[in-house]
Amino acid sequence: PLLNLLSLSLFLSLSSRYIHSNMAEENSLKRRRTTAANDVVASTRRKYDHITSIEPINVDIGGTLFRVSKTTLVDNSSYFESLFSERWKKSTTEDKEETTINKNNNNGNNSNNDTSNESTTNESSSSSSNTDNKDDIIFIDQDPNAFSVLLNYMRSGMVYLPQNDPYLSKKTLLLAEYLGIHGFLITVKATTMKNVSRRDDYLSDEISEASQFDVRFGSFRSAVIEQNILPTCFFPPSDDLAIRVSDRVFHASKSILVDKSGYFGRLLTSDPTDYWREEYVSGENPDVMEVALQMLSSPNSAFTTMTEKFHSVSGKNVKFRHFYVQAILTWLDKLQLPLDFRDNCVQTITHTFNA
Repeated sequence: PLLNLLSLSLFLSLSSRYIHSNMAEENSLKRRRTTAANDVVASTRRKYDHITSIEPINVDIGGTLFRVSKTTLVDNSSYFESLFSERWKKSTTEDKEETTINKNNNNGNNSNNDTSNESTTNESSSSSSNTDNKDDIIFIDQDPNAFSVLLNYMRSGMVYLPQNDPYLSKKTLLLAEYLGIHGFLITVKATTMKNVSRRDDYLSDEISEASQFDVRFGSFRSAVIEQNILPTCFFPPSDDLAIRVSDRVFHASKSILVDKSGYFGRLLTSDPTDYWREEYVSGENPDVMEVALQMLSSPNSAFTTMTEKFHSVSGKNVKFRHFYVQAILTWLDKLQLPLDFRDNCVQTITHTFNA
């Protein structure tokens, strides 16, 4: 019994030590994890405190200096967000190395070298300050005029492209892609997709419209440089089409031409940029073109024009009438009108001819 009692006592003692050892190890692990987590939080906080500072910085774009807050750049550009993140990491590493060197120097020096150390420190601080001033100027070898357009967007949120300067618009778009100004790019793509589809509003949200742009046109750079979709289709197209026939110019509505004529429909919609063309040159007889266009927009006007033509000196000639009417009918066939609409046009022409 005494041996059993001693064995039990020894077992309980060892068990107690084991439990306490495990608890101590677990508590130590928790403390290390908590410390590591706090370090991460503090590091992240320092990082974003630095990045989102409203402190102005100097940005040299192609030789032109811009003074901008870090918030403006980082909030709108993934390029600057990454740039400042890397600069912060580099700055933090250098600060730590400098602190370690200073500590080692202080431990190895005696009090008689304090004055010498102070002088050296001042010189070092002055040198470091000059370096920092140089580092504060970020140089980007791009067009300053294009950057100025994008900076206006980053400050105001308004998407704008200079319509009267297509070359600057192209440079602005390519620079926006380079700097990762995604909000600007999404709005440009969505607006372009809406205009190409000839809609007054988005079918859904801007991001979905921008995704459709990517599916249809592929590379953004290709859409700007090779396909010439941008900047042309970013601006709303004019509805007026000038049709030049010989020495006369007629003006017609593109929407009416596309809606009622298969010929003009293909002419203005085969390529996305076709709808933005401002002039069409035709080798047709101008008198025939005049009546044909009036048939599409205002049949009553066509009736009046034909009546006046028939009452003119040349119109009294029966052969001329037949030639004139036949030319109009031939051109109407070429326009590929809807069947019902074409029949109405033919009835109007026949009625006018017999009047």
